[in-house]
Amino acid sequence: MAAYRPPVLGAALRRGLGSPRVEHTTVADVAATEYRPARGAGPWPAVLVVPGVTRDGRRHAAFVGIGRALAATGQLAVVVEPEGLAGGELTPRSIEQVRDAAVSTAARPDARGGRVALVGVSGGGSLSLLAAARPELAPRVSAVAALAPCCDVAEAMRVVTTNVVRMNGGLVPFTPGDFFRLAIARSLVACLDPGPDRDALRAHLSALDDYAADPLAGLSAWRRSELGAQAGPLVELLANRDCERFDDLYAALPESLREAVRQLSPTLAAEAISAPVELVVAREDKYIPLEDARSFGRACPTARLTVIESLTHAVPRLALAEARDLVRLDGALVRVLARARAQSYSRP
Repeated sequence: MAAYRPPVLGAALRRGLGSPRVEHTTVADVAATEYRPARGAGPWPAVLVVPGVTRDGRRHAAFVGIGRALAATGQLAVVVEPEGLAGGELTPRSIEQVRDAAVSTAARPDARGGRVALVGVSGGGSLSLLAAARPELAPRVSAVAALAPCCDVAEAMRVVTTNVVRMNGGLVPFTPGDFFRLAIARSLVACLDPGPDRDALRAHLSALDDYAADPLAGLSAWRRSELGAQAGPLVELLANRDCERFDDLYAALPESLREAVRQLSPTLAAEAISAPVELVVAREDKYIPLEDARSFGRACPTARLTVIESLTHAVPRLALAEARDLVRLDGALVRVLARARAQSYSRP
């Protein structure tokens, strides 16, 4: 939990280990901030960190803290920011950028053993899992830690439009936060082919406040007949509130868009992940139903699922009463770092 920089522990780390060396740079053409230990030239166990959806991106205080804490404890930490992620757009291109940055990081001479651990939060957790499944990266991944990822985008679409989740063969009520509704819509629109429809829809969604109430309501005013063969069916689905219509509306989406949804769903790639996975989620997440993580855990043979009571999404409550949860959260990251150290002594 040193990433949250509590005053006493943070000061002790800085005095004992020195201030990490920090550089804003690019890795495989992806914007990044690099944190190296205060002394030496390495090689060190390498960790690629992927932030969640936040306007501050990799410069958010939490991710600065994570980068500094990892470097202070002897890791090479690279915090990357794929295009569009800060504004809530996750696309197949985002996965490629994380994969490329991870491959590049593992290949560095100061990255021990030619391997890299992946640590992602929320949307960054989804991208970390997806990148770890890519065959060109999988042999180089020492471990993955994903905090509060979304693992099934098709089911997320059902949740954000109709307030129900599929579970045990039936539909169960679940009301997600409006921020998640907007992020899903922005990601789907970003997956459309370039053109006037995508530009207009992106402009509409980008103009909304990130925490606007009922952000999808305005889409009901868009006429499907005035949109093309890709955007029209998507707008109709996003504007729908009838859970009985969802499956038909999803099936009516163009194949290219449904393929993008499949590519963005870690559960569908779970069997291809060979590295150990630490999946940490909230029991009552304000955005994502617990069944999403449980489904991934059933699909991924290397996954260990930790359910935390004190999380509401990706941020724990820092209170004495929640100390046990904080220890369990910290333990998941410690296990990932231990595996990164253990597996980084030999090249794949």
